[in-house]
Amino acid sequence: MPAAPYVEHQKAVTIRNDVNLKKETLRIEPDEENPGKYLVAFTFDATVSGRLTVIFFGKEGEDCLLTPIKESLLPSITVEFQQDLDQKFRQPSGTGIDLSMFDEAESSKDGDKDVYPLVVKAEAFPGSQSVSGDGNAASVSTNFQIIQAIFEKDKGEYHVRVVKQILWVNGMRYELQRIYGVGNSINNDFDGNDPGKECVICLSEPRDTTVLPCRHMCMCSGCAEVLRFQTYRCPICRQPVERLLEIKVSGGAEQ
Repeated sequence: MPAAPYVEHQKAVTIRNDVNLKKETLRIEPDEENPGKYLVAFTFDATVSGRLTVIFFGKEGEDCLLTPIKESLLPSITVEFQQDLDQKFRQPSGTGIDLSMFDEAESSKDGDKDVYPLVVKAEAFPGSQSVSGDGNAASVSTNFQIIQAIFEKDKGEYHVRVVKQILWVNGMRYELQRIYGVGNSINNDFDGNDPGKECVICLSEPRDTTVLPCRHMCMCSGCAEVLRFQTYRCPICRQPVERLLEIKVSGGAEQ
């Protein structure tokens, strides 16, 4: 039997995220004052003040530069926010979108791969930086989050689905991915496919290593060291292993 290929073992690096849009809350709501129009709404946390921008048909370019390609038809919405947790954003009444403008091909993103029907940019301005009333001061942030989403139609109704969640921190672009099992490594929550918070191999040490690309956090670092020389299959789903990522979890929930 041929030897299993060598698998790279990396350690995660902590990145500060000053503003976080809770992607599961992103939705559209009817504008009661303007029948037929819909408003973008969501919840977010901010440890510093900053600025939110909602873009329709936003194109991502180099260095996460966002360009609204239909600005004349669907103007972007920009609002400022202060430091606070669990803040509610709702697009101002009267600025809503007519979803009939988003035909199915565009809404499902069949066109330009870098253009998304709905993009939300949340910029953080830490320290002495601030956003001026005219929006010009501190116009360039070194820390922001981008949510790229599409509209999907189900039983005649449109819903929002997040496709990508991106962090831009000090000139580096990071794409957030869900890690399966990280919640169980810090509490006793269970699901039907997850036996608990212990490593699935030794059944004693806490899980701290994720298999990529399937993103199952299922092993301790010690067993992962052995696995990367012996097999190339994830212990959970049996998909090929490209990399192992060690994540020291101290608390909180999975992204």
